[in-house]
Amino acid sequence: MTRFNLILIGIFIFMFATAGVYAYIGYSGNQAFSVHYMTEQKWADSSCGGCHMGVYQEVAFSSHVEQDLRKWSSIIEHGVDVDSIDYDSMLVTYGQVHPGGGHMADQGVDIDCMICHEQVGGYDFQARAEKIASGDFAYANEAAITEQREKLQKSPLYVTSYMLDVLTPLPVVMEVHDHIMGSTNRALCGSSCHAGDAATTAVTWAIEDHGSYDVHAGLDCQDCHEVKEHNIGGIKTLFASGSGHMENEVGVRDCDSSGCHEGISHGAMADAHLSFMNCESCHIPALPGTDITVTPVIRQFSWANGVREDIIYESEFTPTLGWSAGVYHDRLPTAQERESDSLLKPFNIITGIWWDSGIDEEVLADPNNSPSIGNPIDPAIVLLADADGDGVVTEAEMRSYDQNQDGSPDYPNAVLREVEMYYQASHNIAGSGTGLAAPLGCGDCHGVSASETLQNVHFADDPRDCSDCHSVVPAMDWKALGYDEDPAETDPPTDFNSIRIDVTKPGERPTEIEREPAFKGIISNLLGGK
Repeated sequence: MTRFNLILIGIFIFMFATAGVYAYIGYSGNQAFSVHYMTEQKWADSSCGGCHMGVYQEVAFSSHVEQDLRKWSSIIEHGVDVDSIDYDSMLVTYGQVHPGGGHMADQGVDIDCMICHEQVGGYDFQARAEKIASGDFAYANEAAITEQREKLQKSPLYVTSYMLDVLTPLPVVMEVHDHIMGSTNRALCGSSCHAGDAATTAVTWAIEDHGSYDVHAGLDCQDCHEVKEHNIGGIKTLFASGSGHMENEVGVRDCDSSGCHEGISHGAMADAHLSFMNCESCHIPALPGTDITVTPVIRQFSWANGVREDIIYESEFTPTLGWSAGVYHDRLPTAQERESDSLLKPFNIITGIWWDSGIDEEVLADPNNSPSIGNPIDPAIVLLADADGDGVVTEAEMRSYDQNQDGSPDYPNAVLREVEMYYQASHNIAGSGTGLAAPLGCGDCHGVSASETLQNVHFADDPRDCSDCHSVVPAMDWKALGYDEDPAETDPPTDFNSIRIDVTKPGERPTEIEREPAFKGIISNLLGGK
């Protein structure tokens, strides 16, 4: 054996011995030597920076940490806009779904990579949220892992990963590392920070039977939501004035993107619809109610009497199609008129009721339809305005309320707003054998004015309630979309229910047509029909 071989053997023995010693120390619970077990929840250049150079700063300025919340998004939970919530309330509410860093760092809650990337089920998101809700910020991150830390460090995956960190190049380390701290996935996002989305858009990703309601259940969020520098793409954000951090967010992949449904066709007539509507309009024909989502799906919320009162969807319901060019950051998500870049999209319309001080001219002019956020009155003040204590706050009580008893009412122009807020549905995609109902067909939208009677019913100035005739409310309300009649109306009327929409996929083998061989009839005639 050559001297060179002996040196190599000696190096390998030393490396394995070193790795074994460090693995044993970490395995035994020595926190000072176990940073590579990735259970410390703290960024360390020594253990993280070598492979993830610059990532900490990248995350620190990402949309998840910046949390540039839409100004109206807090009205459901708090009854006021985001700018009107006091700092302490912001910390204990929105802090529960914050990964740390940013303004939470001032409270001792640093960025915790495990909240999004831990893969083996050892992270207790609820325990962390409870600590933040109670104001115990310093111990919040620790609470999420403290009970599982020693168990995780002794698991074969963690021990193997630690040894590989010492012994092998990056590609080999990743084979084990990604099973411990890897790319985030639907289960992690849907069961923690985004579980509450079920209340507004009836998503089912947090329930066990998710695959029965969404053909995309097998995908992870980032398969559709583009990711750049830890910014996660979402619905396009619009700004009526100014701008914000969310202006830089990335988008969502189109359905016909490469690797998705590229080249798919439903025929020329159906494909032409994609110039003014998105795929979800037909492929989200129904949304689940509370009986499926478990989380109550909101149909109406009201702060009219100072406490939130909800009406929910008990069972499945039909989303409403409406025009949208995006969601405004600084305007209420009310109905939009059609614009050059608008598309028809499905929405859960939630009716919101709250008191406004009445100092915004737009709100005063049309309180129920104006997209202006206005000046919502804090529900705590609304409660105090209930002069007779009967639990019902009237306009007279609200307008005469005088907190400091100086003889001048605080809200002399107070108005009770009742606004239909459009929450876009993008999940629960129906397909063949999946979903609450089959995707919409031509007859589900067209043919509503196939007679003069139907024309009057659907487009009159005072049409009757849809449920008078329909057991399932149609998704399409042509009048609400700005039409005087069904744009596909014909004379005589077309039976749109008879039109079939087929699917053609790129490279798919054509449908075989059964027919007799070309010369069979000729030969039969030559033989006298025998």
